[in-house]
Amino acid sequence: MSKKKVIFCTYSSIYSSKILEQLIEDTELELVAVINSIRVLHPRYGHIRGSIEQIRTSGLRYSAYLFFITSFFSWMRPLLFMQKWPLRSVHTLAKLNNIPLLDTRDINNSQSTDFIKKYSPDYLLCAHFNQLLKQQVLGIAGVEFINIHPSLLPAYKGVDPVFFAMNDSQKQIGVSLHRMSPTFDTGETLLQASEVRDKTKSLLCNNCHLFEEGIKLALKWMKNNGYSNVISEENKDLVDSYDSWPTAKDVRKFRKSGQRLMHISELWMQQ
Repeated sequence: MSKKKVIFCTYSSIYSSKILEQLIEDTELELVAVINSIRVLHPRYGHIRGSIEQIRTSGLRYSAYLFFITSFFSWMRPLLFMQKWPLRSVHTLAKLNNIPLLDTRDINNSQSTDFIKKYSPDYLLCAHFNQLLKQQVLGIAGVEFINIHPSLLPAYKGVDPVFFAMNDSQKQIGVSLHRMSPTFDTGETLLQASEVRDKTKSLLCNNCHLFEEGIKLALKWMKNNGYSNVISEENKDLVDSYDSWPTAKDVRKFRKSGQRLMHISELWMQQ
C-alpha cells in the first residue's frame, strides 16, 4: 500500500525545524514538499518594514525573541562554532533531504495552489504558520487540511497562545490538532494533549515542548487515516478566546510576573 503524502506549511523557526525533523524521520508517511511563509505581519511588507511594525506593536523585547527563534536560528546555524549543533533550519533540512520547498508571502496565490496540486498530498499540515488558508486552497480536492496549535482549543486562539496562557497564569497548558477552516483556529478539534505548566520554563521552552507533542498527535492522526475520537466533551467548558500579537504592555506584565521569554543559552539546548 502506498504511503500517505504530506505537505508541511510553516514559518521557518526553531519550532518548525523540530516538527520537520519528525516528518522526515517517519517511515510510514511521505513528506513530498514544504511551503515556507516569508510574510512578516502583512503580505505587502518586506522584512524591514515588517520588523519595524512588529517592534511598534510588541516592543523590542518580544521582537527580539521572535528574531532569535527565526532569523538568528537560521543565519547562525552554518557558522563553524555551531557545527556540532544538530538542529538545522527548514531550508537546510529540505535541501539535505531533496524535498521541494516553496517560499511564499501568500499561500492563496496561483503559484502556491499550483505547487500544492503538483504534489497531490493527502494531508497539508500547518504548524507555526502565519497565513490564513482561503477557499482556493481549502477547496483543493482530496486534501485534508490540519493544523498544530499550542493551546487547548477553543481557548487561546490566535498568534502566540502559550504567551497568553502564561501571562494569565494558567495552571494547564496544552496543544491541539484541528481541521482548518477559513478563519483562524476555528476548525473541528481532533486531538489534544495537556499538562500542568512548569512555572520555571520560559516561553521558548514551553513552545518547543508543545510543538513536539503536537507533531506526535499529527503523526498519530495521519497514520490512522484520519481516525480519531473528535474532541467534544473534554473542552466544552473552556472559554473561547482569541488574541492577536502581544503588545508591549502585555510583555511588561509578563516580565513583571517573573516569567522569561527565553534565554539565549536555551537555543543551544533545543536539539
